[in-house]
Amino acid sequence: MRLWRLSGKRHGRSFDGGYGLHFNGRWNTIGHPVTYCATSPSLCVLEKLVHIQDPDLVPELVMVGYELPDSHVAKTIRLDELPAKWRQDETLTQEKGDAWLEAVSTPLVRVPSAIVPVADSPDTNILINHNHPDAAMIRIALAEPFVLDARVYDRKREAPR
Repeated sequence: MRLWRLSGKRHGRSFDGGYGLHFNGRWNTIGHPVTYCATSPSLCVLEKLVHIQDPDLVPELVMVGYELPDSHVAKTIRLDELPAKWRQDETLTQEKGDAWLEAVSTPLVRVPSAIVPVADSPDTNILINHNHPDAAMIRIALAEPFVLDARVYDRKREAPR
């Protein structure tokens, strides 16, 4: 199985869940070693774009591909399991994510994208729990320089609020 993450070059080869140790995310609160991935590079780009405030400040990027055994078990949190306001109130998803991280029951959890909330979509986000022993079997298969197409910035500037 291949998972994807679009990362700043500085952290492209890091695989320790450091983001979750230092930052809240949609599915975690600070202090949980977790890596956010997606099932496609395209979804990685969308997930990165929503966090870009100033295109001039975007660091050099790398597209990271993770290779993991198909036997890795993933818990799935389905769209219909989430409260109505889950996209607006991250505490609702953080509770679910933290519970999964603390249970250490599976190395992966498949979660809906808040950007593309489509039931049964093949494009989803997958989180890696670095406290699970099977996370050690996941390896970085590639880390290639990646430049976002300039047209996405132009559209972002013009997008209605």
